[in-house]
Amino acid sequence: MGKSDPFPMPRTGLSPSEIQDKAVEIAIDQMRAKGFEKVRLVDVAKEMGISHAALYSHFQDKTALLDAVSERWLVNLDQKQDLLVLEKRDPLQKVLTWFQNLHRMKLEKVKLDPELYKAFDMAAEQSKPFIQTHLSNMRNQMSKLVTEAMEQKKLKKKDVKMVTEILISAGTAFTHPKLVAQHSEENREPLLLQTIEAVLKGLV
Repeated sequence: MGKSDPFPMPRTGLSPSEIQDKAVEIAIDQMRAKGFEKVRLVDVAKEMGISHAALYSHFQDKTALLDAVSERWLVNLDQKQDLLVLEKRDPLQKVLTWFQNLHRMKLEKVKLDPELYKAFDMAAEQSKPFIQTHLSNMRNQMSKLVTEAMEQKKLKKKDVKMVTEILISAGTAFTHPKLVAQHSEENREPLLLQTIEAVLKGLV
């Protein structure tokens, strides 16, 4: 028989998904308190009352945990945009609101959660899988809005994919992670809306 651990870690009573959620919440608190660079899995595990080895079974390293933090934020962002797409109103107005929301949510993150935004920006630079999922969701949302606008004859019948890419490309200067951060002290929302309105007029 092997020796028992003289300092057994208490059981959490949490499911694997609950452990992951709790770890993300603690990581967020630590990022806000001391910066994302100083977050350590061993500290997160200690606060949870589990061994760091147990936490490693859920997150292979610190980067994986930070990615989970960013992914949670993007999932929430995408869900809000999904609800917008389903609203029963003018699809062209929804296109404007979609860009406005995306810009505002990223700008808010830069200002209120700068450390979390830095972690997200790093993941975006490396084009992590969850970032690709977010970009795919963005295109799907815009594609639905474009299709709806064409069906209501608010836009000319054209290739939906092409129009979607035109619109998203036009908004990139206002929604790209680095550019949002670089211009965070400027009020660029009016220019964003004017830009998208001009593009839409060219597609009517």
